[in-house]
Amino acid sequence: MKIVKYISAICFSLLVFSACDSDLDKVYYNESEVTPAVLSGIADTYVLDANKAQATAIEFKWTKPQAGYAAKIINTLQMDLKGKNFGSAVTLYSSTEEGPYAITTKDLNSKITNLLQSYEMEVTVAAYDFEFRIASSISDAADSFYSNVVSTQITPFIGDPEYPKVYLPGAYCSWGDPNDSFQQCQLLFSANDDGIYEGWVVFGNQTKDGWKISPEASWNTSWGYEGTNEMNPTSITLVAGAGNISCYDKFSYKFSFNKTTLELLVKASADAWGIAGTHNDWGKATADTPMTLAFESDASGTRAYYLTATLDLKTDNAWKIRADNEWVNSFGTNDVEGEFEEAGSDNNFKVSEDGTYTIKLYFNRVKAKLIVTKK
Repeated sequence: MKIVKYISAICFSLLVFSACDSDLDKVYYNESEVTPAVLSGIADTYVLDANKAQATAIEFKWTKPQAGYAAKIINTLQMDLKGKNFGSAVTLYSSTEEGPYAITTKDLNSKITNLLQSYEMEVTVAAYDFEFRIASSISDAADSFYSNVVSTQITPFIGDPEYPKVYLPGAYCSWGDPNDSFQQCQLLFSANDDGIYEGWVVFGNQTKDGWKISPEASWNTSWGYEGTNEMNPTSITLVAGAGNISCYDKFSYKFSFNKTTLELLVKASADAWGIAGTHNDWGKATADTPMTLAFESDASGTRAYYLTATLDLKTDNAWKIRADNEWVNSFGTNDVEGEFEEAGSDNNFKVSEDGTYTIKLYFNRVKAKLIVTKK
């Protein structure tokens, strides 16, 4: 009998503790004690310049909001057309930190394009009125609270900016054929036009079969490597007219190439890419949904390489793209532009309807592009 009483007492105590614990936010959250963020740092007008795509367009500043108690507050920088009451706001940035946040000209232009298209508006080189605010949220305990709203006029540009680039002909693309056009090659880009060329390159299973770097779409000049002793070196120095680069064997690499010193540096590498999210308990239930390498060609024959996967997702399923079933290298909403839905926190993507989705990550760009299509 004593044992039964003791067990009952323990269970009752656990029940009380659990109930109290689940209501902690509700007990201590008081709207009258909330201090919203204060947003600043925005001028009256901006004209975005495609030739300054990587320059800072706007540096947003805001003070840290207070909830009246120690809480993890997620701050989301939102943008919408003036007068729309943030009904279709796009997220520019989301973090638990206070500002500042500097957005590049290219990223802001991409967000503006997506926003205007969501309203079925034609994107033109004209001044549009926008509003910005900080939405602060404390998990699901209460509604978000908001900063002041700041307005400005922004004139976007149309089209992608052109960047200096070098070509990577190799076995994976038939060495630039047909007719040595080099239109099949992946590229490294100098986003700041400073002689440093970077980017993700995916060779698939043909990395070790050899490749080179060329400053132009021809074989007039090409840089290779003679060393063969070490596999996957952190850096090598290329030589004009040397043999093929065949000292790497992973599926993909993020390279940085110094055109002046001819040093090729490996900034990251991965053997596989996949999609982790709610659908596989973020990799805890099953392995990530694998992505495969593919490409498509335009009318001129120029290839656009991408990683792709098709999978079933449920409404509001969140997900990200990552390498090797780990978080060392990943792509979230802050890392890409394109056509997708944002989950609103932790830079996750989401879908708003049940269905089968095809996901394409165009990785070989200054900023990766993501296209999500419901089948």
